[in-house]
Amino acid sequence: MASNTKLRVTVTLQPSGKSSVLMVQTLDDLLRQCSSKFRIKARRIFFSTTAEELLTDLTGVSNDTKLIVTCGDTYTLGNLSSTTKVKTSIDPSSVSIQIIANRTLIEDTAVDQLKNVARIYARVKHIWGMPDLHLGQSTPIGCVVATEPSIVYPELIGSDIGCGMSFVRTSLRLVYEDDERKLTKWTKQLQGLDDYLSKEKIKQFLQSELEWPTTVTQVNTDYSENEQLGTIGAGNHFVELQRIEELYDEKYGQLSKDSLYLLVHSGSRSLGEKFLREFGKGTDETRGLEKGTDAYEIYMNKHDEACAWAKRNRALIAQRFLACLGDSTSGQCLVDIWHNNVVLKELSSDKSQVHLHRKGAAPSDKGLVVIPGSRGTHSYLVEPIEINQESSGYSLAHGAGRAMSRSKARQYFSEKYPDINRLKITESLDSHVVCDDKQLLFEEHPQAYKTIDAVIDDLVEAKLIRVLAKMRPLITYKTRLTHHE
Repeated sequence: MASNTKLRVTVTLQPSGKSSVLMVQTLDDLLRQCSSKFRIKARRIFFSTTAEELLTDLTGVSNDTKLIVTCGDTYTLGNLSSTTKVKTSIDPSSVSIQIIANRTLIEDTAVDQLKNVARIYARVKHIWGMPDLHLGQSTPIGCVVATEPSIVYPELIGSDIGCGMSFVRTSLRLVYEDDERKLTKWTKQLQGLDDYLSKEKIKQFLQSELEWPTTVTQVNTDYSENEQLGTIGAGNHFVELQRIEELYDEKYGQLSKDSLYLLVHSGSRSLGEKFLREFGKGTDETRGLEKGTDAYEIYMNKHDEACAWAKRNRALIAQRFLACLGDSTSGQCLVDIWHNNVVLKELSSDKSQVHLHRKGAAPSDKGLVVIPGSRGTHSYLVEPIEINQESSGYSLAHGAGRAMSRSKARQYFSEKYPDINRLKITESLDSHVVCDDKQLLFEEHPQAYKTIDAVIDDLVEAKLIRVLAKMRPLITYKTRLTHHE
């Protein structure tokens, strides 16, 4: 294509569903425009009809071509058509697929994606879908994929390696949701959380000794992505100040209805994307990293480093949030879990090891788990019932799970709420919301998610958890849109 020729293309950002029509000349031009339009770091472009990736130029692109852009994840079609060629060596019928949901509605498209994983990944043995299962890009979110111990598939974890939750006890004085004066004051004090910290501060924190709540390894200080340390990120990431509304079991002394708690949801930001780009671009013939190879060893080291980075990120976010409210400590971290990672685990039923790839699934073999609801709904602290955990791939739901796509949520709630300020106080629990991104307010509306109580009920009925506490949100922080480097 001549460099002075412009093409009109329709680009859709996955997984948000945002779309835009762009006039572009080159692949680099397309990536730059996508980054600017969607306010993300556009990494990869795919044809929407075939999922073929554009690697070097715009060959095959013509006017009105529909494309998919991602921040690093691979895009695959949600459901294989009858004409799609599948490797004959893969027999999806031999893969055990179990979905743990009774009260929670699971979309057929998400189930199709689970089946698609069994079709295109040759050494998958078991797949579990959690109650919060919903449609993702290449794999659904809210699932666990067990593969043979000899291979790891980076794409089954995704780009946000180490994303997870921290549950932190603070030293802040208890307030209730009807203390409008205090909560309004605190929301105004939450400033500068989107800003990048100094290089010196970041380097020091990455190399410091950290218990969160166990010892966290140090991280290489040379990554350019380190500049994002201590920032929350976009999408469904958040920080939420909570109080315990119901305490069902008092055997844990750190849990008290007289304290305030912080829930931090964030991950490895662009660092995880960097590692996925380096190791996740496989074809049918080259997909996966064989254990024992240099690529496997390097990726697993990078994976573990991204997980450590994500823990440190959540710790620093908590520190910055609490400092805004006058608490000079980082709080006492009671729980920190990853829900995007891969681990080697032995299944007693098979008497063999597997690689458990978690994509939006909390580990149930690491102690207590916090399962958040959507903005403006309750969250739950639960204790896994150890004897039953293999039946769910040693995993639990990581949240409520989307019930509505981001594009549909934007359209529906923008029409329902012409006065955007109505969404700054949640309707059901009167909690405060700090989010200056209007589109994100619509996308993350509580009704765009499944009912968290149904998700919890499904896990209780499956005899996977005991509920310890129910937390009520007071302030949910998303973004001020005032990022300064």
